Order: sequence, then structure tokens, then C-alpha cells
Amino acid sequence: MGRMPEGSEREVVAPRRVAVVGAGHVGLVTAACLAYLGCEVTAVDSDPRKVEALRRGNLYIHEPHLRDILDACRERVRFTTDLEPVVLASEVLFVAVGTPGRADGSVDLSGVEGVARGVGRVLGGAGRERPLVVVNKSTVPVGGGDYVSRLLREGGAGEGSFRVVSNPEFLREGRAVLDTLFPDRVVLGGESEEALEIMRELYCPIVEQSFPSPIEPRPKREVPLIVTDLASAETIKYAANAFLATKISFINEISRFCELVGADVGEVARGIGLDHRIGGAFLEAGIGWGGSCFPKDVAALRAMAEGQGLGMPLLAAAEEVNLAQRREAVCRVRSALGGSLEGERVALLGLSFKPGTEDLRGSPALEIAALLIMEGARVAGYDPVSAKKAARRVPGLEPCHDPYSALEDARAAVVATAWEEVRALDLVRAAAIMREPRLLVDGRNALDPEEARAAGLLYSGFGRG
Repeated sequence: MGRMPEGSEREVVAPRRVAVVGAGHVGLVTAACLAYLGCEVTAVDSDPRKVEALRRGNLYIHEPHLRDILDACRERVRFTTDLEPVVLASEVLFVAVGTPGRADGSVDLSGVEGVARGVGRVLGGAGRERPLVVVNKSTVPVGGGDYVSRLLREGGAGEGSFRVVSNPEFLREGRAVLDTLFPDRVVLGGESEEALEIMRELYCPIVEQSFPSPIEPRPKREVPLIVTDLASAETIKYAANAFLATKISFINEISRFCELVGADVGEVARGIGLDHRIGGAFLEAGIGWGGSCFPKDVAALRAMAEGQGLGMPLLAAAEEVNLAQRREAVCRVRSALGGSLEGERVALLGLSFKPGTEDLRGSPALEIAALLIMEGARVAGYDPVSAKKAARRVPGLEPCHDPYSALEDARAAVVATAWEEVRALDLVRAAAIMREPRLLVDGRNALDPEEARAAGLLYSGFGRG
């Protein structure tokens, strides 16, 4: 039974009928996890092929544990392209559509706009006993909650037919199910106490960790719940990603210094990370950050600030350091091969932006591949899940589903994504099939330098003395 909002005499119970609009990475994981926790969930997507595939049980994204979660609650989750009946039947509706970045750093909100107007049209012709709680799960600029409210009204929704809440996601691809069910915190922003109380009840099993773990036994701990205003909740999302991106760029800057003075950046990161004020996460030197969130959110935060007349030189520097790491990897290959890459075979090991996902958005590997090809190199790319997809993105990239076929006759290789298959590479075999100078640029510091050198490879890590 739920707690009662201040000044209310009505008991609030956890909502059972939930809609998730947008069956992408965030939306699909959110729908599956809420269904696992007992909600009746309908996921809506405008792509009929995607919906039909999901109905058949075919997943189009690579996300550990997602299939197990869906299989465990198949009877409580369904997929459709028809928005209207879902809006009418739901108590809570999550907006989880894409918000891609534009070249100027601003955010493309056309997907959010389409959903909000569509929901508004349905609400405009419906009589509801209780307002629909519309939840911004999509990453929207600060002020996005007010913008969605305006769009709902423009679509035809009456003032009392909805309440808007911000509930930013902090999901790491490759760990999205774990991050949904066992998060560091849950953030809710809104102005309606009634809507916030409904969301508290929805998240009660996660906050109190009162459900059986579907994955592995976990120590029970209460998850912090932050309830704040819309603007603060929206800013938390951007500030979190900007800080993590800056932290990675910081350790990459330190890795350059370590190379000059003969220090080991791994030891430095361990030494500073044990300080509880700093923490050890995101202190891994290499070719930098990518993905669908960090580049877009850092650029968007800068654009929002500049729109208010505020410069953000720290974030600008973090972006520049990040880009420099890619260029440095190419520079090392060029230098080892005598100053020219024309006609040289170079292997890229790992193509997705991080292990555990097929996502290529913002992938440092693809950026390095494009730079190498631009200088005339013949680039062979290995990835356990995304090789063919990557080849479609980068003209001239040869896709390989076996790391050794990528390494065959290559004079240089770059470790770009630390998949377990890459970490487990047979270095002796790799050296035997490569050609001189057998350069291995370890862009993720994933391999043992001494083992690589003993195998006959010319090892080049980042910040490793």
C-alpha cells in the first residue's frame, strides 16, 4: 500500500498498466524490467518491422540478460504500433524515443514532439478518472518537461488530463538491465505531488529492492530516491554524463604526462581512485569515450549554456582531449610504418563503442578506421557482433568475424574495444601472422605489455611508461 501525499486523503497504489513509447535500447529495457516487476506493459513503436520481430521474440539489440528478463515475463509485455488504445488504457506512459544531437550541439526533439502531440490528441477526446502520468525518459534539454506539457495541450489534451514527470535514465549499454533493476539512484522531477507519488509507488520495488533477483544474488540495499523539480532532474542527467566524460579526459591527459616521466597511468589511477572523493570508476586511459550519450550530452550541455551566454571551457577541453586520443592512435601507427599508411594493412580489434553492445554510435573505432582509410590504409575490422554493420558505416572497412583473419598480414593493429575475445587474444599466434613491425596499439590498455613484447609484438599502450 502506498504512502499518502501531503494534504491528500486518497491512498495511492502502485500503477499496474504502463506504456513505453519507443522500443529502442532504453525503452525496450525499461518495458522488460517493469514487466518483470509485475506491471502490465505495452511497448509502442512506429516501426512495424521492429514490433513484429519483438512479437516473435527476436531481439535486435545485444544486451546481456534482456532475453532472460523478457522470457520470464512474456505474458505481461506486448508490442504494438497503435498508440491510441495504449494511451487510453495506461496509468503511466514513458516517452523513450531517440533525441539525436545536431551538428551545432542542439538536440533534435522531433521524436518527442510527435509522441507528445499524438498523446495529446488521444487525451483530448478521452474522459479519464485520473490524469495520465507522462514520463520523460528520453534525454531532453532543460525545460523539456514544460515543452512536453505545451505539446500535449497543443495536441488537444485538457490541463487536468495529464501530469508530466522527468525520470532520466542512467543506463550503461551492456549493463542496462542491471542498471535498471539495481541502479545507483532513481531521479524523479515534477511539480505534481500526485504524479510523483504514483512514480514513487511504481519504483518502490526497485528502491526497496523487494523483488527476487533474476540474475544473481545481491546484497539488499535501499536505492536512493531523489525527488526534485523538473529542471533539476533534467540537469542531473546532463551534469552526470558531462562529469564522467571529463573524468575520462582527465585521466587521458594524465596518461600523456605519465609517458613523459616514465610513470604507469594504471598505478596512478589506482592511487588516486582509492580517495573516496575521486573514486576509481572512469579512470581508464585509452582512445577515449564515445557512444550515444556522452558526445551528444556534452555537446548539448555546452549548446544550452552558450544559448544563455555562458561558456563552458572545461567541457570544451574535455572534448578536445577526447578527439586527440583518436588522432594519437593513428599517429602511432603512421610513425611505426615509416610515415605513410598508403597501401598498408591495419587491423582494428573491436568496433562497437564499448564491449557488451552492438552499438556503433560515436564509436572511437569507426573514427580511427575512417582516419586510417583517409590516409590510404587497408583496414580490417574485427568485432564479435558488429563487424558487418560497421562496414556499412565506413566505406572501405573489411569486416572480420575472427580477430586472426583481421590480423593476417597486418603490419599494425589497434585494440579499440576491450571485448573478452580481444583480451583473450593468443599473442604468440597474433605475432606469427602479422608482418613487421608487428605494432600493437593498445587503445584500451587491455593486454599485458610484457606478454605482448615477449610474444614478439611492438607494444604501445597509453600512459604505461
